[in-house]
Amino acid sequence: MARELNTELNGIAPSLHTPFNDDQSIDYISLKKLLEHTIETKCSGMLIGAVAGETQNLSFDEKIKLMCFAIEQVENRIPVIVGCSASNQEQRIKLARAAKSNGANWFLVQSPDNLKGKKLIECFNEIASFGPKNLMIQDLSWHDNGLSDDDIINLYSDINNFNALKIEVVNSGPKYSRIKNLTNNSLHLSGGWAVSGLIEAIDRGVHSFIPSTMEVIFNAIYNLTIKGNVEKARNLFNLILPILSFTHQHIDISIKFSKMLRVQEGIFNTSICRGSIKNFDKYQIKETKILIERIIYLQDEYKLLN
Repeated sequence: MARELNTELNGIAPSLHTPFNDDQSIDYISLKKLLEHTIETKCSGMLIGAVAGETQNLSFDEKIKLMCFAIEQVENRIPVIVGCSASNQEQRIKLARAAKSNGANWFLVQSPDNLKGKKLIECFNEIASFGPKNLMIQDLSWHDNGLSDDDIINLYSDINNFNALKIEVVNSGPKYSRIKNLTNNSLHLSGGWAVSGLIEAIDRGVHSFIPSTMEVIFNAIYNLTIKGNVEKARNLFNLILPILSFTHQHIDISIKFSKMLRVQEGIFNTSICRGSIKNFDKYQIKETKILIERIIYLQDEYKLLN
């Protein structure tokens, strides 16, 4: 099982939203601005075509075009993790093949809900054989502890390019520590919604974090913490707790809020979402305006300091 830990993603590697035009087509002008913003804010990488990117509401052709555009635009300046999750194995393999053929080094696949044990290993062995050299498995569950420790360890033992695990489960903190110890800190660990416990997770040795906005702020908190200035990191983290509280009510609220923030930042032209994600009512809009003002102020302050 022993292998060398891949550290190139260590830090903040946000999951990017997909911007849409008024007609709900993908807005590639805004997407280009977002890709450049992610690089300019010194993120360690980026994830495209995942939950935050409303991948469930993108066609297969749109997913392919999205990954090609991002990989070509980024030009290996930072790693691009390509989301290849799908509802069936055929689509996962097609997306993994496309990610590899278009030059991606990383791809992410969510673990299917209905598989475990030998069938889970067979599923991921097949996917891994067609995809890029680094597989990140998404261990996602909104209601329980997700994949069993045994399944994770067996996957890690059997699949050579399974180099990263994105843990997003109920009570994820202890799971980070267990998997880190069971793999002798050789499996790269990251979290998305774990940013609500960012400083604790850094203390546990989690390697990277995948939020979806506030890159300047999260980078500042991460860098302050790993450099030992934990008190200053906590003070900054405490200033964004109302934002995390509001956006973590539901994934749809997080996506809508984030797109409204991107409009205020001058990155997106619209905050349009697809599917069932609704526009905010007047009370949510009022709160959003207050919280976005706080984000803009903090980002401007830390840009000046850095």
